[in-house]
Amino acid sequence: MDSDSIKKNYFDKLGLLFENKLLDCDTFTHYEKRGVKIYDTNRDLECSHLSKIIPYIVIGASDEFVSKMSVPYQATSFIAAEAYSPNSGIFAFKLLGLRGGGVTLLTGGSRKLGDNIFASLHRMIVGNQAIMVTVNNMMENYGQIWSWDFFGNHLKEQYPTLYSDLLNLSKKFVHPDNFYFIVSIRSLESIAESHLVEFYEKNKIAMLNPKNNQKVIILTTSAIYAHLSKIVKESNLITFIDTGEKFDMHKGLCILREKYGVKYLLNDGGRKMSESIRAAGLLGEERVTLEPFNPATLDYAIDDTCILGKKGWGIDKSELKGSIMLDSLKIEDEKANVYVYHLDESKVLNLK
Repeated sequence: MDSDSIKKNYFDKLGLLFENKLLDCDTFTHYEKRGVKIYDTNRDLECSHLSKIIPYIVIGASDEFVSKMSVPYQATSFIAAEAYSPNSGIFAFKLLGLRGGGVTLLTGGSRKLGDNIFASLHRMIVGNQAIMVTVNNMMENYGQIWSWDFFGNHLKEQYPTLYSDLLNLSKKFVHPDNFYFIVSIRSLESIAESHLVEFYEKNKIAMLNPKNNQKVIILTTSAIYAHLSKIVKESNLITFIDTGEKFDMHKGLCILREKYGVKYLLNDGGRKMSESIRAAGLLGEERVTLEPFNPATLDYAIDDTCILGKKGWGIDKSELKGSIMLDSLKIEDEKANVYVYHLDESKVLNLK
């Protein structure tokens, strides 16, 4: 499918949703003027092997719209597997009681082709300037830095040509001197519970270890800044964004855009964080790999807190609440889906 066909299908869908009164006039107009951006992976990105699996990459906003934003254009990245039974239409993103939510079990026992490619591309295309995590999320994986090859390395042995394409693409898109990990810290309690200080003082946190030469911005409150900056000292690698007496994500994102020039941001902070940002009208899209049902998951607990989506929840009856599916690509038995959300223009646009 070429870019003109993708755009036509999407805008036709928007028109139909408007006609059926599932979108009001303001929301319809927002999506229309927001537009989309499409990369042809063969022609635009010169990835001939990758293009046979993922022929294009779609972003839910045009360059023109993003250039007018006062905050970064923000997307999330999730994987979810069909839960309870085949064709249930219910998708879980974690299993209770398993480290990391049991992602490998959700994918059938091993990291799968579609998710490894899709997740690698998220980090390069959407997260090439910045990736945001919570302090708890960072500390769960304190020994790792989540670059694209966190996923891409799973392709290295079995799919060397795909890995080679991704490696070459990373050199074009990811520039370490202009890349930041954003660590969101909302409370002093989260510092204590995550053992941040203890692990930092033992130099165990990969993102904060100077030898890894990783730029990190800590997004937090005035009280936490006053406390933590005495221990985790500011340097050419570590800086703080102080959002004031109360934690203010919108203010922090505005500073991130204005001071650090971050236009695109991959939110990798987990479901609770992404839902709060979506509720505030600051989340542009979710990029989700949907996996088929794996019977082995029946041996583990799944409750409402594990459910990412359910068929019919979306505005267009797709899986995610409040979303419209922009695109869906089938990769073997996986689906690489992109869903868009309405943005609060009073918060995200420069309206001067």
